[in-house]
Amino acid sequence: MTQTQSITHLSCFIEAVAIAKQNKCCNCDDLKAQLQQRGYEELVAMETVEELSPQLPLAS
Repeated sequence: MTQTQSITHLSCFIEAVAIAKQNKCCNCDDLKAQLQQRGYEELVAMETVEELSPQLPLAS
């Protein structure tokens, strides 16, 4: 993974946590869609949601 890719993934992860905290009933599909709407590639959004999904109930 290049430095640019890792920065993008980190940025996406941080934004995903913020979205999950703001939207208490956010599910994985909604979170992925919101990340894509904010300009993240589908693969980056999908990987981020997969990593975050076990903690989604805790983030809200």
